[in-house]
Amino acid sequence: MGDTLSGKALFRILGPLEVYNPDGEPVDIHQGKPRVLLSLLLLNSNTWVGVDRICSSLWEDEPPRSASGNIKTYVSQLRHALPPSRDPFGRIESKRGGYRINVLPEEMDFSIFGRMADRGRETLRSGTREKAIEYFEEALKLWRGQPFEELPADIALAETARLEEQRWAVWEDLMDARLALGQPEIILPTLRALIVEYPLRERLWGQLLVALDRSGRRAEALSAYRTVYDRLANDLGIEPGVDLRRLHHQILSADNETLVADNATNPGLPSDQCG
Repeated sequence: MGDTLSGKALFRILGPLEVYNPDGEPVDIHQGKPRVLLSLLLLNSNTWVGVDRICSSLWEDEPPRSASGNIKTYVSQLRHALPPSRDPFGRIESKRGGYRINVLPEEMDFSIFGRMADRGRETLRSGTREKAIEYFEEALKLWRGQPFEELPADIALAETARLEEQRWAVWEDLMDARLALGQPEIILPTLRALIVEYPLRERLWGQLLVALDRSGRRAEALSAYRTVYDRLANDLGIEPGVDLRRLHHQILSADNETLVADNATNPGLPSDQCG
C-alpha cells in the first residue's frame, strides 16, 4: 500500500473490519456489538447516524430496554480504542439522538482503492500501460473479502453493491490494459475465473473472446460466444448487447485487423450490459 498510509490511521472495510494506528499497529476492536456499531458508523462516515438506525443494526427488531445505555457503552469503548482523529471534535461525536465518526478519505481503504483505480485509468489513457497495470493491481490487493461483512446484509446492501461494481470495473480495466500490452494468453485463466464468479458481465465475455482470438483460438472464441448467448437468453431472456454481437461478427468474419484496431482505440470494448 506504499506511502498512501504513512502517518495516518487506517480503517479497512473491504473484508473483515480492521483498524490500524498511524504506526501500522492493529487496533483490537471488541467482537460483537462494538464491531457492528463501528461498521455502521464507517458505512456512514462523517454523517450523523440516528439511534433508531443503530438499534436496528445491533438488535434488528428486538432491542433491549437498555439499548440506549448499551450504545453509550459501546461508543465509549470505541473512543478509547480507536486512533485519535485530526478533527477538532474527535473521532466519534455525539448529539441528542445520534452519533458520527470523523474519518479522512485517506484513512479509508475504499477511498484509497478509488484513488488508485482513477490513477490507473488516467495512466492507461495516456498510454503508459505498464504503470496502469501496477495501479490496478495495487487497488485490487486492498480487497480481502465482503465489504461491511459485520453488518446485516440489508443494512449495507446498496453500498456493498456499489463497491462491488467498482471492483469489477477495475478487474475489467486491468484485463484491457494487459490486452493492450499484447498479453492475451496471460490473462485467459484470470478471465475464465472471473466469468465463473460473475457470468453475466458482457464486458468480461468480450475480453475473453478477444483474448482467445488473439491467442489463435478462434474456434474457442466462437464457442464462448455461443455459451454467453445461451446464458443470457436462458437466465435473462435477452440477447447479447450490440458491442458483443459486433465482436462476434468480426471474429466470425476473420476480420482480425478490424478487431485489433477497434480494441486499441477503445480498450473497454465491449461495454457491460448486465453488470
